[in-house]
Amino acid sequence: MKKQVREPRRAAPQASRSRAFYYSLLLHAAIVIVFVVGIDFANTPAPMPAGESKVMNAKAVDSKAVEQEMQKLKAAEQAKQREAERKVEEAAERRRQEERRLEELKTEKEKLRQEQAAESQQLAEQKKQLEREKAAEQRRQEEARKAAEQKKVAEQKKLAEQAKAEAEARKKEAEKKKAEEEQRKAEEVRKKAEEAKRAAEEKRKAAEAKALADEMAAEEAELAAAAQARADQSALAKYSAAIMRQVASNFVAPSMDAGLKCTLLVRMIPGGQVVDAKVVKSSGNPTFDRQAELAVRKASPLPVPDEPRLFQQMKEIQFEFDPGAM
Repeated sequence: MKKQVREPRRAAPQASRSRAFYYSLLLHAAIVIVFVVGIDFANTPAPMPAGESKVMNAKAVDSKAVEQEMQKLKAAEQAKQREAERKVEEAAERRRQEERRLEELKTEKEKLRQEQAAESQQLAEQKKQLEREKAAEQRRQEEARKAAEQKKVAEQKKLAEQAKAEAEARKKEAEKKKAEEEQRKAEEVRKKAEEAKRAAEEKRKAAEAKALADEMAAEEAELAAAAQARADQSALAKYSAAIMRQVASNFVAPSMDAGLKCTLLVRMIPGGQVVDAKVVKSSGNPTFDRQAELAVRKASPLPVPDEPRLFQQMKEIQFEFDPGAM
């Protein structure tokens, strides 16, 4: 359909070019004749007396030269026409190629759409198949689970019956042994009664001795703990005094009334590094309080005992900071 529409459009320019070719050829021929055929006006004779005929001498036309020039012009115009027709044909061929390429692209697009639709359908079928297989696998697993449970129940029942039979046999055997044991124990009871009486006496004496020893050990431990507590308190007091002195040495007293003091809470880690310092009871002067906290941080690390037991007792200390008393 498209080809039939294009052919008339192409035929019209060709007819127009043919007419233009012939018009151009005729024009060139006329120009050639003008230049080839020369009229010698310079050699025109003087006017003749009245009544005499005038004679005009003209140069003879070289028909062969005119023909050759006409052939050259015709060949040149034909070459131009062929070149124009070739370009037109090439343009038409390019359009046909582009149209074919568009058709191919449309075909490929439709093919791709169909392939995608087929792939989507295949994926849907695969999904359905997987769902069916999954459902079948779940049913199989459920049936296997039920079968395993039934087997387990049967085995448990069998084991229970075996255990019951074994228990009955053990019971009878135990009863037999119990009778024999009771007879044997009756004899032993008598012997043990005598031994128990003797052991009870020995135990009483041992308990009295142990009670006396425990009482003495408790008294010694209490005395040792009291001595250790006194020693600890003395050591802690020394370290506390050293801490207050070191803090006081780093305190920059602001210009204010004397007699100010505050209560500080200081937290440390092993080695005396200060991790926190804050005023828990203010002096009433914010500047004094800030300088006190700053003095604690500047004094870090503070002197603390190396012994972990003592350090645990003073890793967090609270003291009244009174720079005037130091």
